[in-house]
Amino acid sequence: MDRFAAVCEDVARHSGRLAKLAAVAGYLRSLETDEDLARAVRFFSAEPLEACGLAIGGATLRDAALPVCGIGVELFRICSREVGDTAETIALLLHGRTRGEPLALADAEAIYEELSRAKRTADKQAVLAGALRSHRPTTLKYFLKVITGNLRIGLQERLLEEAVAQATGSAPQIIREAANRSGDLAAVAVAARRGTLHEIEARLFHPMDFMLAQPLHKLEDLANPGEWWIEDKYDGIRAQAHVAHGKVKLFSRGMEEIGAAFPEVILALAQLRETVVLDGELLAWRDGRALKFNALQQRLARKKVTAALLEEVPVTMVVYDLLYARDRLLLDRSFEERRARLEQLLSGVSSSRLLVSPCQSTLTHAEIDAMFAQARERGNEGLLLKRRGSAYEAGRRGGAWLKLKRPFATLDVVVTAAEQGHGRRATVLSDYTFAVRDGDAFLNIGRAYSGLTDAEVRELTRVFRGLAVERFGRVMLVRPEVVLEVAFDGIQKSPRHKSGFAMRFPRIVRWRRDKRVDEIDSIERVRQLYDASL
Repeated sequence: MDRFAAVCEDVARHSGRLAKLAAVAGYLRSLETDEDLARAVRFFSAEPLEACGLAIGGATLRDAALPVCGIGVELFRICSREVGDTAETIALLLHGRTRGEPLALADAEAIYEELSRAKRTADKQAVLAGALRSHRPTTLKYFLKVITGNLRIGLQERLLEEAVAQATGSAPQIIREAANRSGDLAAVAVAARRGTLHEIEARLFHPMDFMLAQPLHKLEDLANPGEWWIEDKYDGIRAQAHVAHGKVKLFSRGMEEIGAAFPEVILALAQLRETVVLDGELLAWRDGRALKFNALQQRLARKKVTAALLEEVPVTMVVYDLLYARDRLLLDRSFEERRARLEQLLSGVSSSRLLVSPCQSTLTHAEIDAMFAQARERGNEGLLLKRRGSAYEAGRRGGAWLKLKRPFATLDVVVTAAEQGHGRRATVLSDYTFAVRDGDAFLNIGRAYSGLTDAEVRELTRVFRGLAVERFGRVMLVRPEVVLEVAFDGIQKSPRHKSGFAMRFPRIVRWRRDKRVDEIDSIERVRQLYDASL
């Protein structure tokens, strides 16, 4: 674990992809046993155990560290606010307070297992405190980061897959495909070292990575309109269905099982007689068209759905890809072949709760523009463009799929609170809560952190510190003087904000230095936009 931590420090120091790759691959190659290779890959993935995570929160880590560090809660909070990461804060406070004993990967795993077995919070804290007293601060930083589920060193999953490939002398694409089949990169790494990758089989009822679409900001940027198949981009939630022998599971893009909230879709999928994995979208659906996302929200995260809610908000799965059928993955097959097999598969299903996404071809930008308008008239977000002959690139945003969306609207708003960021933005105020006017008052309507440059964020941090009124932990309330233009994909009712509304997917367009606070948009404008969306 000491060498693991040293490699993590090295990876965090480098901004270049090749340097990160070389550091991780060299370390993995040097590990002598298959067991240590599997442990290291799991730890790099921030997965401490093979079977499950640990579900240990920041407060438990903090309370375990306080007696070892010899400080109180308030001082720890102040330090944590400045550092921006609980594990790093603890590691910094531990300097000079530990015995500095070495920690092997196997010993770290044994501590994780002991934490997993501990039922009471006090028992978990006792185990953690013992570890914190014993080992080196830098090692403990990454030991704790594995528990939190995020190393924050700029090591993305794809880069780790490439490092495994380089360390084992395998092709990156073969490693990626095997990992997608099994859902276990650690097992793939060991199989690659042993030369048994061909034995890795697809594991049904374990979610695979979804293929992602790159944004197409301007239609004119599309060089060859005739090279693409066109589908509507739906305003629902992405879902992956696994079906075998009457058993059905639905997974979200976050890899969570969500079937309990959509029993009518499960029943429709159970009609399929083949063993398949499908990719599609769950939509609130009535009278042959999708309802607004606001309606679907009532069905999300439910463990049981009442008959009344099933009647009020019926849900359909619109399927647009076939990933697995007849005991083999189809990811490397062309879009056209996957599409033809999908249409054949679903042709025998007599249920409005399982549909195939309509697909068209086109030749000109003008035709695509007209299709975009028609998709919006059907209540959908925009268009998905899929390159002819393309494979299904699981987990990638590689350009074979493009999404054409246009903001629902923009609003000029005023910032009322600024929050300290995380990771490389831990020392600046980068997350902004903003409001619209209601007479002389201001009503919060959303929060965003993307859209500004690093230089603008640094400048705004200085501005907000001068406008600070009060501070609550990481959040600073500020005088309402900074105006932003914010784009968003919709307005929905929400009890979270005083305005009673919330933006969907807000992102900052620009800092409106040219606008006064009395010129920002009003709550009445928000109501008009909400009514228009219905």
